[in-house]
Amino acid sequence: MSAADRLDAAQSRREDRLLRNTLFAFFVSGAASQPLGSFIPFLRESYGFSYDLSGILLSCQSVGNLAAVLLAGFLPVYLGRRRSILTTAVWMAVGYLIFASGIGAPALLIAACLMTGVARGGNSNFANTMISTLPGDKAARGYNLLHGCFAVGALLSPLLLIFCVGRWPEMGWRLVAGLLGLLCLGQLAVYAAMPLPPERREKSLKAVDRSFLRVKQFWLGAAMLFFYISTEYAIVGWLVTYFQDIGVLSADHAQMMNSLLWLVIFIGRMVGAAIVGKIPRTALLLADGVGLFTFFLVMFFSRTPGPIILGLVGVGFFMATIYPTAFAFGSDCIKGNDLGCSIMIFTGSAGGILTPALVGFVAERAGIRAGMGLIVAYTALLLASIVLSVASVRLDQRRSAGR
Repeated sequence: MSAADRLDAAQSRREDRLLRNTLFAFFVSGAASQPLGSFIPFLRESYGFSYDLSGILLSCQSVGNLAAVLLAGFLPVYLGRRRSILTTAVWMAVGYLIFASGIGAPALLIAACLMTGVARGGNSNFANTMISTLPGDKAARGYNLLHGCFAVGALLSPLLLIFCVGRWPEMGWRLVAGLLGLLCLGQLAVYAAMPLPPERREKSLKAVDRSFLRVKQFWLGAAMLFFYISTEYAIVGWLVTYFQDIGVLSADHAQMMNSLLWLVIFIGRMVGAAIVGKIPRTALLLADGVGLFTFFLVMFFSRTPGPIILGLVGVGFFMATIYPTAFAFGSDCIKGNDLGCSIMIFTGSAGGILTPALVGFVAERAGIRAGMGLIVAYTALLLASIVLSVASVRLDQRRSAGR
C-alpha cells in the first residue's frame, strides 16, 4: 500500500469514527427531545394543565431550541466546538431531572422545557455540522443515517414510557424522565471524548465566512426546513393528545402511535440512505411533499382506527427524508461552517415556536380538531415551498445549459 493509500485509509477511519460518535449522540437527542409530546397527557392529568399551558410548554422547547441553534453558530468562535456542545448539551439532563422530581410548578416546568430545547438545538447544530465535514455522497448518506438514529431514539422512548406507566401507573412517567436524564449524561461523556475534525478558530465574528448568505439555494433549503419543522413539531407534539381526545383510539393505543410514527420515519430514512445518488434530490422532495400532504388529509378526515393508522404510516414515511434532503439541498455552500449550519437550522426552526402553541390556543377555544386543522395548512405550505425550490433550481439549470 502506498503512502497516499495509507493516508486515505486513515482519513476514512477517522471519518467513520466521527460518524459513529455523532450517530450515537443524535440517537440520544432523539430519545430525549421527542417524548415531551408523550409526556403532555401525564402533565395535564397530574397537574391539571390546560391546552393553553400545554401548548406553551411545547413551544418553550422550540424557543430554547431556536436560541441554542443561533448561539451554537457563534460559541465555537470563542469556546471551540467541544466546549460549545458541552455547554448546551448539559441542560437536557438538568431538564429531565426537573421532570423526574415531580414538582408541578408551571414556571419550573416551563424552564425545564426551555432547557431541553437549548440542548436539542445545540445537539442538532453540532451533529449537522459534523456530518457536513464528510465528503460527497458520504455526507448525504450521513444525513439520512443521522436523522434515522434520531428517529430510533424517538421511537424507543415512548415505548419505554408505555412499559413503565403500565408497571407503575403513578410514577412510571417520572421514572422514564430520570432514565432519560442518565442517558443524557452518557451523551456528555461521548462529547467529551470523541475526536473532532480540525476547525478554523476565527479571531472574531467579522472573520467568519458569511458568503453563503448571498446564495439562493441556501435560503430555499431554509424555507423548506421552516415549513417542515413547523409541521413536524405540531404533529409530534399534539399527536397523542389528539388521538386520545377525539376518542378514536384508547390512551395506550394513542401513545403507541408516536412510536409507530417514528418507526416508519426510521424505515423511511434508512431507505433514503440507500437511494442516495440514485434518485435526484428534487424528485425525492416533490414525492415527499405530495405524499405528506395527501396522507395527512387521510389521517385528519378519517373517523375509524384503520384509515387513521394508514394515514399516519404514510405521513411518517413521506416525512422521513424531507429534513435530511432539504438540509443537504441547502447546505452545499456551507460545508463545515458552524455559522451557516446554525442560521439554516435557526431559520428552519422558527416555525417550531409558533405552531405548537397556536394549535393549543385554537384547540382551547374551538376544539382539538380545529387546532389540528392548522397543520393541514402547514403541510400545504410545505408542499408549495418544495415546488418553488425545485422549479427555481430547474430554471437555473436551463439557464446554465442555454449559455
